[in-house]
Amino acid sequence: MKIRKAKLKDLPRLAKLGVELLKYHAEFDPYFAPNKDVEKVYFKFFKRCIHSGNRRLLIAKEKDSIIGYSLGKISKRPPVFKTREMGFVNDMYVISKFRKQGVANMFLEELFAWFKSKKLRNIEIHVHTKNEIGKKAWAKYGFKEYMTELRIEI
Repeated sequence: MKIRKAKLKDLPRLAKLGVELLKYHAEFDPYFAPNKDVEKVYFKFFKRCIHSGNRRLLIAKEKDSIIGYSLGKISKRPPVFKTREMGFVNDMYVISKFRKQGVANMFLEELFAWFKSKKLRNIEIHVHTKNEIGKKAWAKYGFKEYMTELRIEI
């Protein structure tokens, strides 16, 4: 298994994996249901990520197949805070056949090294409250709950 930065040639497969991740979240909450053009949107978004200095798009490969991806970004906080920038793990997805084989750990090692190179000390993620597997996995890597987001449909 190998982790590397995504390349333009990877975009078609990455767009499909992005859709899979979105559908996974939509199982918890229809609020995350994908729109009809989601694969095209992901393709364009991931293309921008590859060229961005504030985003790191990684892929996991097993032999010649892309089996997962992760996306980290540098986020700016409002100027009222002393800590102005933080790292954010935007996405992480590994196809089911390759889960529990250390791929997420390899992604996090790469992302954390990149965040550290950018002098960032705080890393955040979002996890749906119904995503018990995700919450357990992130806790295993040291992430702790510190804030709750609320939503209402009117």
